[in-house]
Amino acid sequence: MKNIFTLLLACSLSSVGFAQETKKDTVKSTVIKVYTPQGQAKNSASSSSSYSWVVKTDLLKFATGEIPLIYERKISNKFSVEGAAGVTYSFFENDYTSLIDDESDRFDSKAAIGSVFRGTLKYYPSSDYDAIEGWSFGLQFFHKTNNRTYDEAENGSYSAFLNGKKDSKIRTGIALIISQQLFQDSNICFESFIGIGYANVKSDYYTNGYNEAISEYEVSQVKTDEGNLNVQFGFRIGFGN
Repeated sequence: MKNIFTLLLACSLSSVGFAQETKKDTVKSTVIKVYTPQGQAKNSASSSSSYSWVVKTDLLKFATGEIPLIYERKISNKFSVEGAAGVTYSFFENDYTSLIDDESDRFDSKAAIGSVFRGTLKYYPSSDYDAIEGWSFGLQFFHKTNNRTYDEAENGSYSAFLNGKKDSKIRTGIALIISQQLFQDSNICFESFIGIGYANVKSDYYTNGYNEAISEYEVSQVKTDEGNLNVQFGFRIGFGN
């Protein structure tokens, strides 16, 4: 009897040990190993496929009568150069105060074609992106001409004199630009920016003023040259590679 009890106890212990070993093996089999590839680029700055150039235009500038074509090229990991050329079409009067003051001595004019040129050196400080992606600071030089021709139908007897003449405003200056440029997987780029700087503004236009010395109205050419604060906003879209 004593031998039988000892045999049963030994069998029970063996069963418990076997069950524990089976459970342990089961737990091991449910562990999932995740493979992490080595040497992969963590961002575009360390990737040979980072963008090196982009061609774009500024949608926000369209609303102000400017249609630019812009090209930006990376020249190092942190710097790029950007050039822009385009045309202007002055929807609004060159002298905006005339819309408020209703100056009767300024001749009526209509929109005409002008030109715009911009050149910018950009610095991209972020370590997460290579130039030309991410936040950037730029120094921009610009030259912009807004032209308007005189409306013959509205200026009556003065139309013959004003034929071929222009009401022009020329801005030449420098600005600090802060922008953010991001690319989508389809190589489409979006950029938004703000700029502030100084512009020398030259105006050339004609007026019809009363000359008390001769008691008659006469046409005179007016030229002005002054400095103004220059503020810019933009939203650009383009394609890069």
